[in-house]
Parts: sequence; C-alpha cells; structure tokens
Amino acid sequence: MPFADVPDGIRIFYEEHGAGEPVLLLMGTGADHSFWEPQIAAYAARHRTIVIDSRGTGQSSRPDDPATCTAASMARDALGVLDHLGIERAHLCGLSLGSAIAQEIAIDAPERLLSLSLHGTWGRSDEWFIRAIDTLEEPARQGDMRRYLYWALMWVLSPRFLAEQPGAVAEIERSYLLENPHPPTGAGIMGHTHADKLHDTLDRLGSIGARTLVTAGEMDWLVPPRYGREVARRIPGARYHLFRGDHASHCACVEMADEWNRVTLAFLAGEDVGEIVGARAHDASEDG
Repeated sequence: MPFADVPDGIRIFYEEHGAGEPVLLLMGTGADHSFWEPQIAAYAARHRTIVIDSRGTGQSSRPDDPATCTAASMARDALGVLDHLGIERAHLCGLSLGSAIAQEIAIDAPERLLSLSLHGTWGRSDEWFIRAIDTLEEPARQGDMRRYLYWALMWVLSPRFLAEQPGAVAEIERSYLLENPHPPTGAGIMGHTHADKLHDTLDRLGSIGARTLVTAGEMDWLVPPRYGREVARRIPGARYHLFRGDHASHCACVEMADEWNRVTLAFLAGEDVGEIVGARAHDASEDG
C-alpha cells in the first residue's frame, strides 16, 4: 500500500496515476481520494496525478482530537507526500476544504507550486458559513453518518441532480457508507469541520504569486460564488471562472465532469481561462 509518513506522526495514503508534470488533487470535507474518480482518467492522460486521503479520511491517520485538524496541519501533510515522492514542484488543485489547504501551501511554500487551482473556495469563515458547517458537524458529533450524509448531499449537490438522478444519489450513498471499506467517522468529520470553521487566509492572499485559477458554481449552496470571487480578487492576477447551469453545484466536478475537466485542464495547459479579477500586487497589499 502506498503510504507517506509525514510530520505530526501522520500517515497519508496516496495513489499515483499517469505521467507528466505532477498534479496534486486535494478533496474536501469528509471525502477521501475516491471522490476524484471523475477526474483521474482525464487528468492522468496528461499529468502525473496524485490523489490522497487527507488526515481523518480513508486509509490515512485519524487523530482522536479534532483540534489537530487545521488547514495548516493538512498543508504540512500534503507537502510531506510531495517530499516522500521526491516532487519539488507540482500543480496544486483543491476543492472546498482542499482549496483552504492549497491556499496555505501557496502562501507558506510558494516555491513548491507550478500553478494553483482553487475550486469551491473561500478566504474567511464568516458567521453564515460557520452556521452552514454546523449543520454538518452536529450529526457527526452524534456519530450519525447517515444523517450527516443526508444533509451534506443537500448542500453539495444541485436540486436537479437530487430530483432527477436518484440512482446516482443512491450510488453515492452506498459507496460512501455501506460499501466503503474505510467509512467516515464522526471524529474524522469533526476534524474537517473544525478546519473549515477556522480557515482564514483572506488578508494573506495578496502574497500569492502563483498563476491562479479560482472556480465556482452558480448553484453552489455551501460555498456560494461570492466567496470564490473575493478570493480571486485578493490574489494578484488571478483568473475567475463561474460554472453555469442547473448542475453547477459544489460538486460540479461530478455533475458536469466533462466541462469541469475541460476547463481546469485547459488552465493547467497554460490557456487563459475565465476573467482576470485579481488585484495588482500593490492593490492587494492595500487590502490587507
């Protein structure tokens, strides 16, 4: 089994696919590497693609204390995997909590990035966002994973997907809980929600110098586009792309995988994607 022993006494499970310039994909709250399945083949056709189970999920270490799980500590985990693999620089792509982790890496270890892609992202957990996350944390606190998933799917999937694709929704539920050999736990979820609620890089984003793409989905209820646009505005030269349509949810990478892959891979290939909304470097310094 491919594991990397990283700082803090944590062991991280990873998989590698394909060849070429390396890409590290970081998934969001409570989800293991398998949630990148709609991306892996497309990405691996062009890149050495690395997916991991973040601490608290899958086959990676699951600390008992949720407070040990922060975007910064998970950033150290991710860098530890790159070190283990002997990768000096990689394209870094994060979704949701994975994007918070990616922000920390981009700020604290800019020399490790070929580019930065932030999907379903935010820069500071405000009161509205914290309350949204609380709806996920409470069933996890009670150890009720079915109820946790019930609410989570409402937040991250589109109304149309939930209404019109019950078979696909049922398959997500089976693979996440019933047929998962390494199912989520309440403690693992609470570690991730702890990291979600503490995340705050807003006043540090202006220091990011990597070529950056920020994407959002217009039907994303959990991390509405206003958050992503503000992140893009704070990062000098960042580009912003809004996925549109009934399936442009927090999980647009699943619901509209072909378009999501096309856009994000075009960015990795060096193409101009979306609009430039990022501030000039001197403007960003004035913001924070």
